[in-house]
Amino acid sequence: MARHLQRMLECSLCSVVVVFLIISIALPIYAESIFLKDGSIVEGEIIKETDKAVDVKLQDGKKMVIARKDILRTLVSDSYKTKMYIMKGNKDVVPVYVVDEDNESYTCRIDLGSADEFRINKKDVIFISKIPPKDVIDEQVQKIVSELAIKKQYTREQNLKWRAPFLRFGYSNIGTYIDSDIRDVYSEGRELSVFIDIFPWRFRNESGNGFDVMTRIRSVASYDEIEPVDKRTQLLSKLYQVSIAEPYKAELSIDHICGGLKYTYSMFYGIVIQPYVYGLLQLYAFHNVIEIETRHSDHFDENIPASKFGYQIGAGIDFGLTSYFGVFVEGMYSYIGAKFKDGKTRNVDGYYVYYGVTWRTSYGLIE
Repeated sequence: MARHLQRMLECSLCSVVVVFLIISIALPIYAESIFLKDGSIVEGEIIKETDKAVDVKLQDGKKMVIARKDILRTLVSDSYKTKMYIMKGNKDVVPVYVVDEDNESYTCRIDLGSADEFRINKKDVIFISKIPPKDVIDEQVQKIVSELAIKKQYTREQNLKWRAPFLRFGYSNIGTYIDSDIRDVYSEGRELSVFIDIFPWRFRNESGNGFDVMTRIRSVASYDEIEPVDKRTQLLSKLYQVSIAEPYKAELSIDHICGGLKYTYSMFYGIVIQPYVYGLLQLYAFHNVIEIETRHSDHFDENIPASKFGYQIGAGIDFGLTSYFGVFVEGMYSYIGAKFKDGKTRNVDGYYVYYGVTWRTSYGLIE
C-alpha cells in the first residue's frame, strides 16, 4: 500500500514538472518595450542579451539586433501607453505619458513617438489620474467642435433672449417742452428730435434680465421764422430783454451726449418682449443754445447758452422680432436748464415719445 502511494506521488510530481516545462516553453523569455534614444519604441521578446547587443523577436516573428548604446530603457509593463493627467501645485493640468518613475519624480513624454522627455517632481504633484479633469474635457470638446465647425443649436427663445440691443436709432414727432414760455414760443416751429443709443457693455443672465451700460447721442431742435407782429414776439422780447421791430428767426438747438444705466426684464411670447427703465446724465454738450437773430440785418443777434448739466429718465418696451433686429417705443423726460435774461432759469427740454429700430447682438451667452 505504501509503495502504491509512493508511485502515485511520483507520477503526480512528474505531471507538474511536464506542465511547468510546457508553460515555460510557450511563454516568451521577456515581453518588453525597448525605448531607443531616437524616440522610437520596439516591442517584442528578448531572446538573447550580451554586453554589446540585445536580440529581439518582434511581434511579426522577425528578429532584430539592437546595440546597447542605442537603448534608453526597457519596460516590462505597457502602462506607459495610458495617457495620465498630472495636476501640479499651480493647478495646471499636464496630459502626459509616464515612461519612467523613481522615488522623486515622473519621467514624462507629451508624444510617445518623440524622444523629448521631461521630469515632474513628485512633491509638486497634487494628483495624477487616468481620468481628465472637467476643464480638460471641456477644452477638448471645444477644440473638436471648433475643428469640425460644429455650431450648437439654440432654441428660438435662447437666440432672442441671449441677444440684446447694441445699437438703436430713435425718432420722435410726439413731444412738448416742459416750460410753458418755451412751449408757447416754439410750439409752431419746425422740430427735430432724434437719438442714437450705443450699449458697449451688457450684463445679462440666461433669462435675458440685467443691466446695460448706455450712451446716447441726442439732438433736439426747433426753428421758426417770425414776424414782429406775431403774438410770440412779446414773449421773446421779455425772455431776451430786447426790442424786436423787424422779421427774425428763433432757434432752440440741443446736441449732447449722455451716459448711464438701463435695466431690462425679458419675457418670451414667440418674440422677446423687454420692458426697461433707464437713467442718464449729460456728459458733454456740442451745442446747447437758445437763439434769436434778424433775417435781413445785423440789428440784433442774441443767444443764451444752456447749462452743461442735464439728465434724462425714461421707460419703454423693446420687441426682439429676430435674433438681430427689433423695434422699440419709449417715453422720456429730460431736463436741461438755461438762465434767461429776465432772471429765470427754465428747462429748455421736455417730454417725448420715441420709437425706432434696434440692432441686436450677443452679450456673451452665444458664440
